[in-house]
Amino acid sequence: MKKNALVLGLGLSLSFFIACNKKEAPGTDTQLKTPVTSPSVTDYFPLAAGDYWVYKQSFYDTNGNSIPQTWKNDSVVIKNDTVINSKNYRIVADYNYLGRTTPVINYYRDSSDCIVGDNGNIIFSTNASGAIYKYILSSDTIAYVNYTYNEAPTNVTVPLGTYSCVDFKGDVYRKADNYSKAYLVHKYYCKNIGPVKKTELFVNSLYRLNFELLSYHVQ
Repeated sequence: MKKNALVLGLGLSLSFFIACNKKEAPGTDTQLKTPVTSPSVTDYFPLAAGDYWVYKQSFYDTNGNSIPQTWKNDSVVIKNDTVINSKNYRIVADYNYLGRTTPVINYYRDSSDCIVGDNGNIIFSTNASGAIYKYILSSDTIAYVNYTYNEAPTNVTVPLGTYSCVDFKGDVYRKADNYSKAYLVHKYYCKNIGPVKKTELFVNSLYRLNFELLSYHVQ
């Protein structure tokens, strides 16, 4: 089966984002106000060198039936810094993603309330103001994903336990459906732990992948 049709496949997508403009409320009140700040993205997605997460990979058909695979566990490891276009990024290595024999390498950095990839895509954001981050797959837009941040706590159960998580939720729209129907995907993050559970989607078959936390180490 081809593995290049994933909407959220690491390192496979051309992407950009639309950020929400932040505007001050109108008025002439000059009294001192307590600023409202978003939680740090690195509280939910730590980027210290040596941090890692290990996930169980599960594969499902459109009816939710499990499809047995020989893939071993997926491991995401934060490596050292590198410089791209005069900006510092962390090297993020994903080992055994969908059974790949070579690691998938990504480059992430902390940019205000977002974790940003080297091509400008938003990996995760704690902007709760209703911002939509559009993530496009391929130059002919075979599909795109609108991501939004949901800070309402959600209990997520994985093999390691149950965690209270925020959700970087994605609505996937396919060219095959004339972009008229949304398919949900999720990235669940727990504070001081990181990504706890992720769901991904094959665009053509609509088969799904789950990545569920087995173990982790953060500094």
